[in-house]
Amino acid sequence: MLASCKYVSQFFFFAVRLMRKWPLVVLQLPKKITLSASVFSLILAAILVLFYNFSLWKNVFNLPYSMSLWNISFFFSLFILLVAFINLLLLVTTFPYIQKPIALVVLYLAAGASYFMDTYGILIDRDMVQNTFETDVSEASELLSIRFFAYIFLFGIVPSVIVWQVRIKQSSVSKELLSRLISGVSSLLVIILILMTFYQDYSSFFRNNRHFRHLINPINFIYATASYASSVFGSEKNPPKAIALDAEKLTMLAANGKHNLTVLVVGETARAANFSLNGYSRETNPKLEKRDVINFTNVSSCGTSTAVSVPCMFSKFERTDYSPSKSKEFEGLLDVLVRVGVSVLWRENNSGCKGVCDRVPTDELSKENNEFWCNSKECFDEILLNKLDEKVASFNQDVFIVLHQKGSHGPAYYQRYPQEFEKFTPVCKTNQLQTCTQQEITNAYDNSLLYTDHFLNEVIEFLIRQSKTYNTSMIYLSDHGESLGENNMYLHGAPYFIAPSEQTHIPFLLWFSEEYQAANRVSVSCLIEKSEQPISQDNLFHSVLGINNIETKIYKKELDIFSSCREN
Repeated sequence: MLASCKYVSQFFFFAVRLMRKWPLVVLQLPKKITLSASVFSLILAAILVLFYNFSLWKNVFNLPYSMSLWNISFFFSLFILLVAFINLLLLVTTFPYIQKPIALVVLYLAAGASYFMDTYGILIDRDMVQNTFETDVSEASELLSIRFFAYIFLFGIVPSVIVWQVRIKQSSVSKELLSRLISGVSSLLVIILILMTFYQDYSSFFRNNRHFRHLINPINFIYATASYASSVFGSEKNPPKAIALDAEKLTMLAANGKHNLTVLVVGETARAANFSLNGYSRETNPKLEKRDVINFTNVSSCGTSTAVSVPCMFSKFERTDYSPSKSKEFEGLLDVLVRVGVSVLWRENNSGCKGVCDRVPTDELSKENNEFWCNSKECFDEILLNKLDEKVASFNQDVFIVLHQKGSHGPAYYQRYPQEFEKFTPVCKTNQLQTCTQQEITNAYDNSLLYTDHFLNEVIEFLIRQSKTYNTSMIYLSDHGESLGENNMYLHGAPYFIAPSEQTHIPFLLWFSEEYQAANRVSVSCLIEKSEQPISQDNLFHSVLGINNIETKIYKKELDIFSSCREN
């Protein structure tokens, strides 16, 4: 970007920071202010665009535009366009007597949205709203801080006090409608005029920066919430449609007379880039490196959040054809396993299975009162193995167990592991990642992976002990990755089409006992040869069906990673 444009952007940010103190200034105005409903709406729209969209303007002014009169006019037109659009939106959704209450709700929500976008560099879309509604109290509390409450005070409470002091002039119905019509038509004409004048600029601007629409506050969370609500309340609450009714398990017992026991560990927020098994310079997998694991190095997630990836990986649909509504409409992998006689158990140490385990036995362990594995805030992942041997002893057929980790869920990475796993220091010990250096954040995150390494090793030890009565295997697959400050992005949940590889490139590894390999005719050397080929969470559904000798019309051999590595 040219130097002149850089100076303009620096001046803009300085001016915005000054202007964001507007509530303290406005408090000095007379207490009684009378405005017409249309003027009130227009002023509110201008305030929202100017003071609640710092992340948007920051991204806009970081674009490599040259300094010219036309580009300056274009940026100014963007401000006017957004004001006009939000004003139009407010005019058609706020009516007399409820205009101020709605304005207060919008201000508080916009303040919260502004905090998360400014602090973590996130974008707000439907998936992010879904994460918000489907998280638990423990996860939500980790995102709260003094800075959050400062945002709520400065951009929520203070403006709401001012809004409440404003008296909206009441007119007759005809005058009110005429006033709103004039304001609305004027806004619409302004929008049309701007788009006609700068059509090529806007066409290029939004085509090349599609993610910007997820930064426009409050339009982003209003649209995303409406989209999420329509999917939740718009669909009928019918039982999911059965799939694979023709499914049949070809062999109920292995040649050696033992049943199979498979443990699928669903990881949380583990990114492949920080696994030493994948070449990371730090030793984050010291125990797994000593095991005969099969590590796949080129694996992609279905989504960038738990709410999307977990249902997707258990679904018969591939990522390009998957939608949250489809996951609710149809049964998943676990239903098929139960149908053919496999004993299924889900053990939970996260914020829920997102509907995947609704129809199978489930152990909720995240709130256990266990003095060894739990503290006052949460339980460490080893709680997932607590008394599991007793559960396994009660089964008398093939067993499929899912362990849903807390893993490396942020931003409080330092809370995800016991103190003895704090190998990399200094550590970021706050949920306010912007107050830590990137190295401190990475240290805390890598320590959480070090504990996951230990946990997976304990899973393998558990399976070795069970090998007396079962052919045992472990599958580990993370739900999504994580951004640790690269390009000023933190956490996860970015829209998939712009998500960085840190959020979509995930670890996936296998461990098979020797008896499992022999009984199920699996060639480990063949799998190792294929371990660098690109695969994704799409492969899980069909691979589990294939390795369990389940025959059904919906099975796709080309998506079964074991199909070409098993003897006929």
